[in-house]
Amino acid sequence: MATIVVGTDGSKGSEAALSEALDLARRLDAGLLVVAVAAPVSDLLGGSVYQGRVSEHQSRARKALDAAREVVGAAGAEAEFEMFEGDAAEELAKIAESRDADLVVVGTRGLGALAGSFLGSVSSELVRRSSRPVVVVREPG
Repeated sequence: MATIVVGTDGSKGSEAALSEALDLARRLDAGLLVVAVAAPVSDLLGGSVYQGRVSEHQSRARKALDAAREVVGAAGAEAEFEMFEGDAAEELAKIAESRDADLVVVGTRGLGALAGSFLGSVSSELVRRSSRPVVVVREPG
């Protein structure tokens, strides 16, 4: 069975990516793995600040997965859900490789080239890093 990995962070772009991934999974009779990645926290921060930031990032990733679970359930579909910690593009590329995924689907915030170059772009970095095909879905509107 084919496998589609979709990244989610709770943004409108990742909601659009999940919708597209659900449609592709249905049409291709593929399994779906929804992945949220908690951003890394510098260990140079003091203990309590470090722990607070780690908890905050993990909580944000869990909320994104919970929201995705609701969408998948409402669509009458099935999926696996996993959370990782680290650089989102790197982690998505690694999980897609380790699961022998046929496709990776991610959203984009539609910042444009200039803003994306300053702020960084998970989707652009994933396209560069991934050994698997990547579909980038634009945020609606």
